[in-house]
Amino acid sequence: MSTLLPTRRRLSLALALASVLTGVGAYTASAASAAAAPSPIPLTSSACPANLQQGESDGCVTQLQLELNLTGAQITVDGQFGSATDTAVRSFQAAHALSVDGIVGPATKSALDAAAAAASGTVDLRTQCGDLQTGASGACVSTLQTMLNTFNAGRLTVDGQFGPATDTAVRNFQASHALTIDGIAGTAVKNALYTSTPTPLPSGAVDPTKVLNAAKSYLGVKYVWGGGHSLRGEGPGPSLGTCDQYTGPQPCAANTTTGLDCSGLVRAAFWFGAGIDLANGGDTTKQTLDSHLTPITESQRRPGDVEYFGTDAHNTVHVVLYAGTDPTTGADMMYEAKETNTNVHYVTLKTGGYWYHVSA
Repeated sequence: MSTLLPTRRRLSLALALASVLTGVGAYTASAASAAAAPSPIPLTSSACPANLQQGESDGCVTQLQLELNLTGAQITVDGQFGSATDTAVRSFQAAHALSVDGIVGPATKSALDAAAAAASGTVDLRTQCGDLQTGASGACVSTLQTMLNTFNAGRLTVDGQFGPATDTAVRNFQASHALTIDGIAGTAVKNALYTSTPTPLPSGAVDPTKVLNAAKSYLGVKYVWGGGHSLRGEGPGPSLGTCDQYTGPQPCAANTTTGLDCSGLVRAAFWFGAGIDLANGGDTTKQTLDSHLTPITESQRRPGDVEYFGTDAHNTVHVVLYAGTDPTTGADMMYEAKETNTNVHYVTLKTGGYWYHVSA
């Protein structure tokens, strides 16, 4: 059954702007002028508005100003989107054949991230770096982290250290690009990073097809007690788990194995499929209390709805994601991370739990 995990600490979204490794110039060049500004937040983070424009005041603007300066602007980095920043954005848009409207939307964010990385002299992962995995460090890892953030694969501080958070981000990127999920940034991952087009996380009305496709991408990932709960600041997706409160098969390998538990799977599916972080990494019970959930009856279930099992609707120990009726067999199906020594699977639906619909 699922882990009943305590509330987990939330990952700081600020990028390290000073005293980081060589090769991270895209995010260090204006560190001094940004000292008094809000901590920078990656432009593609869910913490930033889909469209940044004049009047905004936060760490997203700090990051915007840092990147604009790397591409030739000369504006004060203060986290305030004023007239000078508006002018710099319009100049950048004009120079890159973008709509010149002063609004930093997905297309401008993507172009600006790429231009800032190029201006910083970051390494080319394909030609200057070998396979990267847990334990690696240096400029190659810094560049990898920057690019993974651009693809919304993680919430990484660019520190040049390939730890659990970077491992999770690589696995998320692999899952979303139909690559082998092993946490290693090898040739396939590198090529996909350079040839794929970053897209923003889904927003607005929940599209169950996107949620179910996100869940499907994790088929075969190991069940891990506490996996997917940001125990080490990774954000949603396959991660190391914990042996805290673990009572399964011994010896416990959860804190050395990467994977997902049941609520970690549901969290990842809705984050990457709908841009919704259910309970910010909380357990099944905390998920049932999330404001995005509305109780429904079993007869009202639709594909993309979730079913929790427990003693009552808000005291639960397990959750599955309803996948709908399989067109081949005619059976109702679900995505589930069940227990230690199993993998995320697509199996016949179990009923008798408490049903919820998830909406934006």
